[in-house]
Amino acid sequence: MPKPRILLTGAAGGVGQLLLPGLVESYDVVLTDRVPAPGMVTGDLADPDFLAKVTSGVESIVHLAANPDAGATWDELRTPNVDVVASILATEVPRVVLASSVHVMGAYAGHRQVPVDPDWAPAPCCAYGATKALAEALARVRTYQTGRSVVALRLGATSAEPGDVTALAGWLGPADLQQLVVRALEADVTFAVCHGVSANTRSDWLVRNPIGYEPVLDSEDYADQVPVDDYWALCSPGSGTQR
Repeated sequence: MPKPRILLTGAAGGVGQLLLPGLVESYDVVLTDRVPAPGMVTGDLADPDFLAKVTSGVESIVHLAANPDAGATWDELRTPNVDVVASILATEVPRVVLASSVHVMGAYAGHRQVPVDPDWAPAPCCAYGATKALAEALARVRTYQTGRSVVALRLGATSAEPGDVTALAGWLGPADLQQLVVRALEADVTFAVCHGVSANTRSDWLVRNPIGYEPVLDSEDYADQVPVDDYWALCSPGSGTQR
């Protein structure tokens, strides 16, 4: 029996490269990115003809491609984080797994209203987080109007190991990332929003979810190794600082 055919966008990025080993055994993965790389279908998802080409014949889309800069301006974010998402969601592909971000709920964490419940209303901490909240809202519109499925994953600090002390509360490790996305591809749901973080001792994020995701990694295993830095910090309230 042939493997289900899925499209992975942003496949050349750091998250895509951590995710891919968890997909290739069970899925026929079409890889796309704007960055040329071996095995990559290279192009711009903002081009309707290219989007139609790479989505033809796929059963699901795992959409990672975006501007990931939490300090970016609206003009820098609008096309990759809103317009392209709207185009992805307008396809007839039955399921979209959408990379959202914990920045959608960053104002809660910034004001130490923790642990953050995924069912609370969105409270972005920056323009980047606002684009992800808008993407989630567009996803709800898709499911309401068409019945086609979307699972939005609010990814935390996704890396092979926590990058610094600020990542300990919201780290998402490779094995948990892979499990999370596979659950999102296979769960019997029409719409869901899930916090994508590992089972961290210091977690600020509740991972209660309807897709069966059960994280197993804990950033505490690296707590005595990570530098004291603030690269992975969420946007600071009142300071104008965006991460």
